[in-house]
Amino acid sequence: MEIMLRDWLDSDAEWYVQQARDPETLRFTTERESLTVEEFRAALHRLRHDDDALGYVVVDAAAGIRLANIAAARKGDVASVSYWVAPAARGQGVAGRALKELCQRVADTWPVTEIRLWTHAENLASQRVAENAGFIACTGDGETKEIKGRQWPVRWYRRCPARTE
Repeated sequence: MEIMLRDWLDSDAEWYVQQARDPETLRFTTERESLTVEEFRAALHRLRHDDDALGYVVVDAAAGIRLANIAAARKGDVASVSYWVAPAARGQGVAGRALKELCQRVADTWPVTEIRLWTHAENLASQRVAENAGFIACTGDGETKEIKGRQWPVRWYRRCPARTE
């Protein structure tokens, strides 16, 4: 399956909220089970006006079916990326292909020196995705990071951006 990253539409909000409530997504991301469609649409509005943020819905290029969420945020010369894949699309290589595409867009859009990715320490699938997308593990298990007011056991990864000319 060929994938494509496309901009979020307001009409995608119900799908996003429904998919984000998946137990595995809630376990391994900062998504809230109480997220509402209105809150997501407000987040989309902020995203569209933020020069330091990129966010896309990953779709099946042929069928247009929504598969995943992927985003990047920049602070100075470092970008951080995040993603989740809808349950029906897991195990098909969606995250890896989308992550590689997002990293290219980050490199082409911003003058960053590093791209970072944090995974929950127990999320082995996401760690494999990061490594297959060229990220290098920088910490082992046991490190914690405060994310949205919660202490999370994390592994973090980094890679240098590769710009296309």
